[in-house]
Amino acid sequence: MSCEIIATKGAVFSLWGKPQRADMDRIEAQIRTSVAEFGGPVVYITRVPVEAPAPDPEVRKYLNSIMPRIMQSCSTYHVVLEGNGFLAAMKRGIVTSLFQLGFRGGSFFVHSTVQEIEMRVDRRVRPNVAAVVELADRRGLLRRSAPASSTPPRPSPPGP
Repeated sequence: MSCEIIATKGAVFSLWGKPQRADMDRIEAQIRTSVAEFGGPVVYITRVPVEAPAPDPEVRKYLNSIMPRIMQSCSTYHVVLEGNGFLAAMKRGIVTSLFQLGFRGGSFFVHSTVQEIEMRVDRRVRPNVAAVVELADRRGLLRRSAPASSTPPRPSPPGP
């Protein structure tokens, strides 16, 4: 399988490799299970690394066909489309425009980092989002951020 899926109470997270139809079925099944366990719609987060290939046309068509069922089960849907620069920003814009029309207002978001998600969800489900993101991080499914600066820190001035 080309994606990793984890779930906690009220939230589902997936990390994409090369999108395949079977993975989409697994994600949909996990979301349905999570909805049943949680008792209502869940937050869905999908992380798409920079190096992940775009879905084949057949897979993209299948995703479009199951999206209405997935949308019914999600309070919010978050795509973390990683990357920097103009091309990455353009990809995020395209994904936003492709899916925005099919979702209820304020329920579909595209981000450049996982850290942006918390401010886009209702305060009541922020602990659920934090839990699934923490679990994803512990399992190595989140990209480690680079140090803020590549230059070594300056030595402290000598004391008196």
